[in-house]
Amino acid sequence: MDHESRIMVTALIALQDALGGQYGALSRPKLRLLLKLADQSPSISELADRLNISSPGVTQMIDKLQADGLVERHNPAGDQRVVTVSLTGAGREVLGIAEEAFLKRVQTLLEPLSRVETQQLLELLHKITGSPVPSGKKMNPS
Repeated sequence: MDHESRIMVTALIALQDALGGQYGALSRPKLRLLLKLADQSPSISELADRLNISSPGVTQMIDKLQADGLVERHNPAGDQRVVTVSLTGAGREVLGIAEEAFLKRVQTLLEPLSRVETQQLLELLHKITGSPVPSGKKMNPS
């Protein structure tokens, strides 16, 4: 690994560390999973793909979240082979609290950046993750 790559790896791990921990009642991995359920009810295998973790790992998290009353499993059209997962009302409430806590942590991390630098970071993050930049979301430089 070249020097620049090592510096990048170190910086990305430091960012992960800074974003780790609890957000209300949720750990970051549980927050990531619940965010995937905010607007849809994917299958366990779809969740595993989206989260880049194994299906058994997702199943274990779902088991815990279901025991906490935050998610529920469904068998669409009575198909026992497919299990989808959705948020419960309590899950939506806990997710809202966790999102607020996560947003505060991100805002704290971004405080040293100017509006222009924040916009540049946002565009770079969208570029490397392959996600589109939401329309109308550009920040006004200060």
